[in-house]
Amino acid sequence: MRRYWLLLTCILFSTLLQAQFGFYAEGGPNYSMIRATRSAGIVNGKSEVGWQLGGGVEYHFMNDFFMYLGTNFSSQTFLKDSSSINDTVVSKYNIHPYFINIPFGFAYQFNFTKTLGLKVYAGLNTQVGITGKLKRHTDFYTTNGNTTPPEHVRSEFDEHKINFGRTINVATDYRNDLGNTIWGLNIGAGLNINKRIEANIFYQEGLNNILPGGDGAPEINKLRTVTVNLRFYFPGKYYNEGYKE
Repeated sequence: MRRYWLLLTCILFSTLLQAQFGFYAEGGPNYSMIRATRSAGIVNGKSEVGWQLGGGVEYHFMNDFFMYLGTNFSSQTFLKDSSSINDTVVSKYNIHPYFINIPFGFAYQFNFTKTLGLKVYAGLNTQVGITGKLKRHTDFYTTNGNTTPPEHVRSEFDEHKINFGRTINVATDYRNDLGNTIWGLNIGAGLNINKRIEANIFYQEGLNNILPGGDGAPEINKLRTVTVNLRFYFPGKYYNEGYKE
């Protein structure tokens, strides 16, 4: 048994010696939209533009494979229009949360030349809500019959700081707006120049309900996000040259 542990340790140590780290800083715009997979009425999501800024580290193995781990601060905005089945309650939401994002995954770089390469990424992203603002405008209507158009009764407008939490109702006078954690599947590609600068694009498909209550909630909304970044590596090239003419 000791020999097996010794062999495993030698393999791991050899891999670490041949692997190299690359550190980076990045930033750019994002484009977010929600999609409803369950609702009591009609829900339509609309896209808005935000931004993110952060950095991370890449752990490069042999043959251009590597792992990546990052963290960034993002500002995202998404709109939602919802109406009851009989159109007696119509609401418009403007949701503007701020997240701490922790992307993690694996990637591979295709080297076209010594100075040009294409990276492909696949992994998971965890988003933790920290603050934000929610605006809601709701119109109430009454109907007197199938042939009579709905009559507007009143309107309500509400604007408040976003409350993050798992449950729908924490107390009688308190309601969470979004779940405190969002998980998403991340895929992306980046064009790398001289192993120093990279322009990349990522697509994230949300895996869980962004609303409190999880999968047991009466309404399920999932978040889709596209991010574009300009990435800078430091202090220099992140691993030795592997391209051969």
